[in-house]
Amino acid sequence: MNLRNMPKAWMLCLVIILLAGMMASGCGSSKDAYVQAVYNGTLQAEPNIPIGKAFDQFFKNEKWKSFKSKDQQRVVEFNGDCTWKKQEAHAVIQFTVDESTKDFQVSFVQLGSQKMNLIESLGVVEKILKNYKP
Repeated sequence: MNLRNMPKAWMLCLVIILLAGMMASGCGSSKDAYVQAVYNGTLQAEPNIPIGKAFDQFFKNEKWKSFKSKDQQRVVEFNGDCTWKKQEAHAVIQFTVDESTKDFQVSFVQLGSQKMNLIESLGVVEKILKNYKP
């Protein structure tokens, strides 16, 4: 290697190191403990089906985040795109999480512009979970 190529080699090395670091950290995936609790967790209705894996199969363009609501409750929010009733829809699904135990429950579901009541919300999430193929 001659001296003229040395800066390019260092730049390439730096890019490779940065990319490896991103891959090792999950490509920017959330390390948030509350998101992980929901993602890795299950619901009583389907105790053998992991929520995150079922959502990964059912949705595209998934995004997870957690935040404190106005009333100081911990919320984990999922956003993703899917086909629902033969139409493309954007879904927002929220889980309320107990910060001390990390127990959680479905608290809100919206598909497209339709906001679901609690019974409909549980039905939607249960249908998504039952659709999961290990």
